[in-house]
Amino acid sequence: MSWTRRPVWFALVAVISAATWQALTVHYNYGGNWTALFHAGSKYLAPPAELRSERIYQFSDSFGYDGQLYHYMAHDPFLRRGFQSSLDAPRFRYRRILVPLSAWLLAGGQDRFVDRAYVVVVWFWVFAGALWTGLAACRRGAHPAWSLAFLLVPAVMVSLDRLTVDVALAALTAGLIYYANRQNWFAAGAVCALACLVRESGLLMPVALAAWCVMDRRWLRAVGMAISALPALAWYVYIGFHTIPSGPADLLSPLPFAGLLTRLGHPVAYRFGFAITAAATVLDYAAVAGIVAAIAYCCAHWRRLIRQPEGAVAFFFVALVAVVSSAAVWEHPYAFARGYSPLLLIVGLDGFRSRSLAAALPLALTVPRVGLEMGPQLVGIVRGILGL
Repeated sequence: MSWTRRPVWFALVAVISAATWQALTVHYNYGGNWTALFHAGSKYLAPPAELRSERIYQFSDSFGYDGQLYHYMAHDPFLRRGFQSSLDAPRFRYRRILVPLSAWLLAGGQDRFVDRAYVVVVWFWVFAGALWTGLAACRRGAHPAWSLAFLLVPAVMVSLDRLTVDVALAALTAGLIYYANRQNWFAAGAVCALACLVRESGLLMPVALAAWCVMDRRWLRAVGMAISALPALAWYVYIGFHTIPSGPADLLSPLPFAGLLTRLGHPVAYRFGFAITAAATVLDYAAVAGIVAAIAYCCAHWRRLIRQPEGAVAFFFVALVAVVSSAAVWEHPYAFARGYSPLLLIVGLDGFRSRSLAAALPLALTVPRVGLEMGPQLVGIVRGILGL
């Protein structure tokens, strides 16, 4: 096989591209301070006193973003140092332990190495996700260069921009598609076990696969998929003993699609100039339309999708869209686009099987708004390179 037909090379190109972008934006936009990628905000809770020597970059007049929380968790993954006092909802946040814990393990538990290890862990998931995406595309008759499309998944773009954990769940979704289609159920179970530890929505993967196996009367396999969630449940018990109940009070609604419908009727009141506000608002609605397009695609192809393991996962994520109503989730595309990225990825890869351009529409609609958010960084990089 020619090297141009090997997905691994395109996966390497993807991770090199991702690392190059981060290096350029850190150099030209943040004065070389890599902690800026955690997006800590000056209006948020104060960072742990033990991390003051890191000179954490803080965005003024901002509450920051989730990456700052995972940063603190990576320094204290087992809640032994009291860093949870710098988190808004420790029990809720600590469910998403896989990436922070991986960084801590890679750093050997030493604070001075944790931040760099965290970035390396993100790069690893970019590589793994791109590789699995390319392998899955190849099995469906596409060119392995489609590995690079993994970089356009909103969860990946946001994770590169603000070091959130969602890149790992996107990568594991691609891995699940690849292994399930090869009927490598042991690997699929391992992927599910890891996904459950990335974030709570990862629990949908083993539940969906177990349900699919039950419908197919594969009882032992269903039990195996269900068992893959046990490590996450054990971790939930552990953090339950070390934290108090916390989490978004308005996360779920009994009214189907209440969050999505509310978002359609309430545009965000941006404080930018007219042109930027207009562009952001239009692209906001395009991003919401991307989620709607993914749901419509699943409904239109439900007879075929329901016979596939990843199709079952897709429908469970459609159900998640239906019940999540929190304004914090639906207000900004960075939130809902990355949260529902597994659905977008499953639909996108299914397009190679269905030969339908409609499968590309969800990603095509959501990516521009995420890209607009990163636009100022691109301007800063170009100005820096040109010496302006």
